[in-house]
Amino acid sequence: MCERKSNFVSYDMVHNLRCNKRGPRMRHDMKPKKYWPGARFMCVTKNGDLNTAAYCLAEAMHEPFQPFPMATVAVQSCIREDFIGRVRSRFRQVKPHVANHPNFERSLAALKHGPHPVSYVLADEADAPPCASPILVTDTITHLYFPSGASGVTTLHSFNTMDDVAEIFAFETPKFDAIYFFDEGVKDIYRLAPFVKCTHFFVNCMDACLLEIMPYFLDKKSMVLFKRGYHYECLEMGGQWKIIVFPYSSTILRSCCCPTGHCRCYFTRDSCCENHLNI
Repeated sequence: MCERKSNFVSYDMVHNLRCNKRGPRMRHDMKPKKYWPGARFMCVTKNGDLNTAAYCLAEAMHEPFQPFPMATVAVQSCIREDFIGRVRSRFRQVKPHVANHPNFERSLAALKHGPHPVSYVLADEADAPPCASPILVTDTITHLYFPSGASGVTTLHSFNTMDDVAEIFAFETPKFDAIYFFDEGVKDIYRLAPFVKCTHFFVNCMDACLLEIMPYFLDKKSMVLFKRGYHYECLEMGGQWKIIVFPYSSTILRSCCCPTGHCRCYFTRDSCCENHLNI
């Protein structure tokens, strides 16, 4: 009698598929964090794509203890309330590893029982309970108000000019190495960049792959490149070398498909995203 091959596909495997093994579980670090793992700064102007910016901010706020959290957002005064409403409408319940994180619990307690009232925004109770909602602090306080390290909340500040944005960037406590700038124009980023100690500027995009421009940045050489629908620029401003990236095609949000902050493209001398490109 013939033996059944090990890779034989039976009827049940197709029509009554069952899983006998659990998928791998991600272990989250629940210890108090005394540092910011690459905090990010966002700036949204009245001429920016508010829906895209609100979506990106809300998504990042659901994982505030992952590397590169969104710590602070600066919003132009005339769109402040509108933008807050768009972000809040995208809030949902955070995962247990966030709600039960000691930094998150301490920050929420500081807001509720602090020495003076602080304005902050939570999700609608139909979307998430107050103890498990993303937290957007809309008062004038900075992250100094919270215990040291990643606070688990995002602070929002208003501005009218690029000088105001530079001041907000300076007095907030996390060390930012990247700015996400949402504005249909790009000229204001060149006004802001010389006055902030930051190296990466993503205009109307999130963490675009820096494969092509990184060698010039490391060698401190001025360069402009057009690759995969993006404008890449390496230049010296205010005594510091900076990279400015913005899309020139319709794919405004296409980004590197490597995990955030762990791009493999540069090390492999190849693009990990080639299979996802349509241009």
